[in-house]
Amino acid sequence: MYGGSSLTNLTLGAGVVVLSALVGGLFGGKVLAEQDAVSQHYDSFATALAAIETNYVDEVETERLVYRSITGMLQTLDPHSSFMDPRAYAQLRERQEGRYYGLGISINLYNGNIIVMSLFEGSPAYRTGIRRGDVIARIAGENAIGITSDEAVKQLRGPKGSTVVVSIRRRGYDRLIELEVERDEISIPTVQGTFMIDDTIGYVRLKDFSETSSRELRAALRELDELGMDRLLLDLRDNPGGPLDQAIRVSNEFLPRGDLIVYTRGRIQNSDQDYHAREDGDHNDIPLV
Repeated sequence: MYGGSSLTNLTLGAGVVVLSALVGGLFGGKVLAEQDAVSQHYDSFATALAAIETNYVDEVETERLVYRSITGMLQTLDPHSSFMDPRAYAQLRERQEGRYYGLGISINLYNGNIIVMSLFEGSPAYRTGIRRGDVIARIAGENAIGITSDEAVKQLRGPKGSTVVVSIRRRGYDRLIELEVERDEISIPTVQGTFMIDDTIGYVRLKDFSETSSRELRAALRELDELGMDRLLLDLRDNPGGPLDQAIRVSNEFLPRGDLIVYTRGRIQNSDQDYHAREDGDHNDIPLV
C-alpha cells in the first residue's frame, strides 16, 4: 500500500510538472514575445533620439525632447493623462500644499518686462511697498528685462529669512526704486472670495483645491452663516482640481452621510474604490448653485 501510494504521488507529480511545462511554454512564449516587442519600441525611440542629437541643424536639449515625447505619448490616450517634469511637479506640490517661501507676489511677462500683477495682503512685498503694476527691472543687481517668468520666480524665491534686492520701475518716477525684501512663508489661499450677494444668498469663490481647501471653505461658510445665509452660490469656475481627499471633504460638506461622492476604477489591484460621505454635511440641506 505504501509503495502504491508513493507511485501514485510520483505519477501525479510528474503530471503537474508536464502541465506546468506546457502552460509555461504557451504563456511564457507570449510574455517573451511581448517583451521583445517592447524592446523593439525602445530601440526605435533610442535610434530616433540619437539621430536627432547627431544630425539636427542646431544643438538640442535631450531632456526637453524626452519630456515632450512622453507628453505626446500620453496625449494619444485621453485628455486627462498628463506628464510633469520635476519643475512642474514641484510647482504642483507647492500649489497643493498651499504655501511657499518668497515675496508674496504674482508676476506676468509682457513685452519682455516682469510685471507685478497682484500681491498677497500682509506679504513681504506688500509690507515693503511693492505695488501692482510695478516692473521688476533688476533682481539682485542683475538685469531682469528679457528673462523668462520662470527664471524670475527662481531668483525671487528662496529660504525663509533670506533677502533679495529688487529694482522697481514705476510710472511717474524717473529713477529705479531699489527695495530690499526679506523672504517669508507665503500662504496661498484657495478661497478667494466670501460675501453676501443679498440678505439670504452667500457667495464663495473656490479657486483651487489644496491641502487647506476644506478648512478654508468651512471657515467661509461659518462666516456666511453668521450673516444669515440660507442659499449658496459656490463658484468653481477655472478650478483645475487637486488632492482627491480635499475634493471629497468639500463635497461632503453638502451631502448626507452615505451618499456616493466619487469612485475610481483601474487595472491595478486595489485601484477600485468607492468614496462615500462619512458624515452629514453641515450644509447638506441648503439650496446650492
